[in-house]
Amino acid sequence: LNELSFNFDKFVPNQNNILFQGVASVSTTGVLQVTKVTNTGIKRALYAAPIHAWDDDSETGKVASFATSFSFVVKEPPIQSRKADGVDGLAFFLAPANSQIPSGSSAGMFGLFCSSDYNSSNQIIAVEFDTYFGKAYNPWDPDFKHIGVDVNSIKSIKTVKWDWRNGDVANVVITYRAPTKSLTVSLSYPSDQTSNIVTASVDLKAILPEWVSVGFSAGVGNAAKFNHDILSWYFTSNLEPNNPAVNQAQ
Repeated sequence: LNELSFNFDKFVPNQNNILFQGVASVSTTGVLQVTKVTNTGIKRALYAAPIHAWDDDSETGKVASFATSFSFVVKEPPIQSRKADGVDGLAFFLAPANSQIPSGSSAGMFGLFCSSDYNSSNQIIAVEFDTYFGKAYNPWDPDFKHIGVDVNSIKSIKTVKWDWRNGDVANVVITYRAPTKSLTVSLSYPSDQTSNIVTASVDLKAILPEWVSVGFSAGVGNAAKFNHDILSWYFTSNLEPNNPAVNQAQ
């Protein structure tokens, strides 16, 4: 399977092509709730079918380029009992197919990592939208809310400051070009013309197994329970030769 695409303009309860881990669910209003104010802990939602990340069968060696776009909201509900920064944020990720939530990955670990140490056996690429920073709890984070690219560790390899807006819809576009090993993330709000953009060099084949799952993950602690809602999600991937010269010749 060289190509895969799907598009959710909205979600439906008991969505059969989404795998839920933890207490992630779909609301009656068609929103994918990765976390909600009534729960703590870790929640993940993954597309049910695996994605072919790379293929060594061909002479050129193919690696997937992909593009995904989604809209999401991180919101402090009005019933919040105390003021606190958003905890802890949301992540889009690629991980081994059918992977499970690792133990010890709550709160600022986003349900993805067990520690802040780099570990190649994690086999994870993630884009985090981090609404919480505090050196006492997350010493690996920069001193601001941020978008980060994570490779096998919660310590982001690249970050950009993010002006998070409580309750506003954020539109995200993530693209990966296999021939150039370039991952680009753009986040914007419909209310203005500015974008937060971060680009990182990522060798997908060196990091991920041949088949992966894609989805969203979030972790919340006891300090402040925030809603992390996905409103829509589009994804497409295509295996192409892992050689810029081959692509230019085609």
